[in-house]
Amino acid sequence: MELTLPQSANYTAHESYSIDTTNHMDHTFCGIMFDIRAKTTLPVEYVEIYAVWVRGNLGPLTVWYTEGSYREKYDNKKEWNQVFEDTMAPTNQFTQLHLQKPVRIKSGESIGLYVHSKAPGDGAIVYDNERDRISHEDLFISLESGCAHISNEPFQNQHIWGWAWRPRREFVGRISQGVKYMLWRPVKEVHQKFPRSFREAVKTLLLVHNRNGST
Repeated sequence: MELTLPQSANYTAHESYSIDTTNHMDHTFCGIMFDIRAKTTLPVEYVEIYAVWVRGNLGPLTVWYTEGSYREKYDNKKEWNQVFEDTMAPTNQFTQLHLQKPVRIKSGESIGLYVHSKAPGDGAIVYDNERDRISHEDLFISLESGCAHISNEPFQNQHIWGWAWRPRREFVGRISQGVKYMLWRPVKEVHQKFPRSFREAVKTLLLVHNRNGST
């Protein structure tokens, strides 16, 4: 009888992983929009973002995501999906925004993420100046620099000071994520996704198994 192996783990590992950005306290305003990419360093089926943490005066907050990059559609609300809405109290500590539905990013793919406040004034959400194209990364995801938003209306292009977006800005906060690992199978495209040390160990085990007289 042919043995059928599962292709991925039957669970998602939550709460074990979070990514904290640097916090230079460069700026505050109404929103920040940036891309998150799921890395291919490890054999992962997908990453799920289930919470975003921010700080500032906060107020009426929403969180949105779009498939692919935010670029070229930062002002097109129809391309975005809302996954959080609530009013939060001002705080100097990172506050968790638990998403209504986890946002799944397949290995090697990206999403755009947008955190926005309708609070009046310019102190709602803390963010930083860009210091590198990749603002932060861990084994599973990388955060790219993005755009700050100075309008308290989501996706609005114009502000009393002109264009409402400020490029070369970085998200300040924390991303909480779960990971679903890929399971090894004797298939070339799967085998190659695993680290070299693991592949060498598999080769050794197969050689031992195939030796004459092995049982």
